[in-house]
Amino acid sequence: MKPVLISLALAALVAFSRPALADEAPSPSAAKSPIETVVAFGAALEAGDEAALVGLLAADVQIAESGGIERSLEEYRSHHMAADITFSKAVETTVLDRQVFEGGGLVTILTEYVSKGTFRDKPVNSRLMETMVLQDTGDVWKIVHIHWSSASLATDHDH
Repeated sequence: MKPVLISLALAALVAFSRPALADEAPSPSAAKSPIETVVAFGAALEAGDEAALVGLLAADVQIAESGGIERSLEEYRSHHMAADITFSKAVETTVLDRQVFEGGGLVTILTEYVSKGTFRDKPVNSRLMETMVLQDTGDVWKIVHIHWSSASLATDHDH
């Protein structure tokens, strides 16, 4: 998979955390827990709701994917956010597993996804791993770090 598709596949997986956890994703303003925040992020990415995405991410968020890093919300917004939204709308993504680790005002959520579909006239069949670190700001949970990685799945394998 080319780097652009890898980046987009990773973003899509994040975006589609909602189907496995809830019938409807909470709105960003209604997200009260770290899990609800992750689910709201995925729903906002799929819906193309840039304002909601901005509300869920810390201004100094660090987003790592495909060997690169964006070191702020504004950098992500100006570089990959639109492409991540486009990819998220183009493919179906399913949550396979999610684990939560808490401590010291931070929560780390690891999510494994499978993403299938077609993007830019090319088939997508990928496993995505997402790590999100969220910080309790007192009022809401903000995403302070995202790391996405993906690998293409052979068509004859389910894992």
